Amino acid sequence: MSAKSKKGGNPTQQDRVLADHKRVGNRFIPPWLQFVPLVEIRFVDFILPELLWLAILNDNFGLAKGAELALALPKVATKVNIARDTAPNKWFALTSSYFTLTKEQKQQSIKLLQSSDDLRLLKQALMPLIAFYPECPLNFLFEGSLPQLEAFETSLERFKDFLSTLFDKYEKPATLMQANAIYIAFVTGLLKVAEGLSLANFPAVADFPETEESKRIATSVRATVNGLGGNYLDPKQSVWSNYFWNRGLELQPCNYREIYETHEQ
Repeated sequence: MSAKSKKGGNPTQQDRVLADHKRVGNRFIPPWLQFVPLVEIRFVDFILPELLWLAILNDNFGLAKGAELALALPKVATKVNIARDTAPNKWFALTSSYFTLTKEQKQQSIKLLQSSDDLRLLKQALMPLIAFYPECPLNFLFEGSLPQLEAFETSLERFKDFLSTLFDKYEKPATLMQANAIYIAFVTGLLKVAEGLSLANFPAVADFPETEESKRIATSVRATVNGLGGNYLDPKQSVWSNYFWNRGLELQPCNYREIYETHEQ
């Protein structure tokens, strides 16, 4: 993409935001993804259920504490996973990744989380998710005692309203949810970015959408989530995502079709 506008004048805001991206049709690809095969993963169908727990933490505790708690669980999961040398590093931003932990690894993760207040806070925030979706891979945090909600219907309505705010991956709640997923990839060693690229100043995404820099970083975040998703998710075998949407219909039939079709990618 040229740094100049099409008329040869000063760069437009879009030019500046996407200066280090390559345009392919209507999509903008960040530099590190330009040299690897890109598999498109449908955001609402697959990415949203996988990263939903991160948005829940942001919603409960705010961006700073939400990001801190979002990292706590993947750090201990990565630690116990590497210790057993059972598989290569996993992207523990994805809910499905916790399916792969053994019973012993889950117990070790809980023990490590108990050394701080992180376990209590994680359970506090994720209680509705596990109550509504008892087969969620994160249910091990409750150590076999699944939570019960006193005001089930009221909580369900609130959960549905919250979920609807995440359907548009370009809006702030979904963007910051994805940013937490990339933060996890950085800290657990799955992702490294060369100096000078948009993601190199990743913390500035917290200002989204108030600054041009945050918008540029957010664009890279979304594309990177899709790229990593293509490596770590198989839509044909997405047990958690399929269960999530099917279970939602069991809980209370709802029509998100209009929203879905508007934001389908």
